[in-house]
Amino acid sequence: MHNHRERADSSVVVMWDLTRTKSTDYAIGSVAALVLLHYIRNRKRDGSSLPLPPGPPRLPIIGNLHQMPLSHLWEKAVEWGKQYGDIIYVENAGDSTLIINSYEVAVELLTKRSAIYSSRPHMVMNNELLDWGWPTTALPYGDALRRHRGYLHRFFQTSEALNYYELQGREVCVMLNGLLTSPGDYASHIRRLPGAVILRNVYGYEVQTVDDPMVKLGEKVMRLGGQARLYFFLNHLPWLKHLPAWFPGVTFPKVAKEGRALTSSFKIEPHERAKKEFIEGTGKECMTSILLEENMREDGSVHDEVNISNAASVAYLAGSDTSVTATMTFILAMLKNPDKQRRAQEEIDAVIGSDRLPDISDWGSLPYVQAVCTETLRWEPVLPFALPHRLDEEDEYKGYRIPKGTMVLPNVWAISRDPKRYSDPLSFKPERWIPGATGEPVPTPRPQDYVFGFGRRVCSGQNWAEHIFFLTAASILAAFNIEKAIGPDGKEIPPNDDFVPGVTRTLGPSQCRITPRSDKAASLVRQAYSLLS
Repeated sequence: MHNHRERADSSVVVMWDLTRTKSTDYAIGSVAALVLLHYIRNRKRDGSSLPLPPGPPRLPIIGNLHQMPLSHLWEKAVEWGKQYGDIIYVENAGDSTLIINSYEVAVELLTKRSAIYSSRPHMVMNNELLDWGWPTTALPYGDALRRHRGYLHRFFQTSEALNYYELQGREVCVMLNGLLTSPGDYASHIRRLPGAVILRNVYGYEVQTVDDPMVKLGEKVMRLGGQARLYFFLNHLPWLKHLPAWFPGVTFPKVAKEGRALTSSFKIEPHERAKKEFIEGTGKECMTSILLEENMREDGSVHDEVNISNAASVAYLAGSDTSVTATMTFILAMLKNPDKQRRAQEEIDAVIGSDRLPDISDWGSLPYVQAVCTETLRWEPVLPFALPHRLDEEDEYKGYRIPKGTMVLPNVWAISRDPKRYSDPLSFKPERWIPGATGEPVPTPRPQDYVFGFGRRVCSGQNWAEHIFFLTAASILAAFNIEKAIGPDGKEIPPNDDFVPGVTRTLGPSQCRITPRSDKAASLVRQAYSLLS
């Protein structure tokens, strides 16, 4: 399951083998020449005589390519930071990257200077081979991005356009019933939840089961996104994209071909279904139906339909996987910290009682549950690098020159573990977010200030995500106890804390016991579920 952590794509192996095999002098010359041309082309961007930011020493031509880990770059950047400081500059065959390990620097560059730091880097595998240049998260700064964000803000930042609170509460009840009936399959019930809410919000599509075909299709697309990261080397050696599919060891042409078909289905099928139901008058009100109605011309064509469809598609991609990992991390935190679980349950019992389940109106009445959610986001960040930014023009920061075109990576992993801000940062301590609970000031920033991005690229669905995470956590705590499983030897089985690395980290299930806190709690879950039909 975890072999891919240290796995390089076979294409990279082929490339390095070509450079090391004595019988392939021509291949060596070709590789060297192409790398040199790429390096020279990128070096032409240099303008100012100011020094570049500090970073590990670079070799001629290839720069730091030989030092880049295949995974967990965010951890390597923390190590580099001990020597080079809060900003670390690396080059890979002339492509410049700036890693930011400090919240202050991230705010200064990505928020205060957002006019030039808000674009996205061009990714060869995603933008060219997979044709993934359309998602909101991948768009360069410009008119299309503003349109996407306008649509998404309207439907996900507040509940005014669509009452997503009601839908979130409904699907949380479905999840709770799933935990009651098949707790051993808790990961499937958690995976279903955000996808069901988003698909209903966006397309009016009703998810029926954990094996719903639309949910499964979305999961395949998300896995494809994770797989695409394995081909990062194409950004530094873009000429490799021209290698034919039959070339020994090359896999990315096949992955790209299959990925384009998969992504096309995910974009087109739900949009066309929602459009057909809207025209026939049989569909449920949703983001797509509202925008179609507002933009439908007399001849039946739709103004800005491409951007409407693309923005709708990315809502699932951006919101589902991240919400799933956050909730799976919450389960892990409760397994590892049963005392925190008990304290949260005591608060729920004191504030809500045992006659009902939590709802969104309890948002401001459960500060410790809120602190558990906040600490979960800090303790194990879902996106350790947030999403990369691109510098549109050369900039200067503290006497250093940052070249135009530099990819900028805000290291959320490093920020969340900054011991100057968070005492004992590796421990799960919700109390740190409760005024007066620890004898120390409440730390700043809150993880919500950086885990959702920076500047003009802050996640449009932040409010939606925070609400569903709180409601999910509060509801599970109110109804269930989460405990470690006991093995045949009578000892507790350690929970699975092996996160799979990627742009979005993922976490598999643990062997554990999820049981109703009481017969009354089980009855409340059954009753809430029965009222949905």
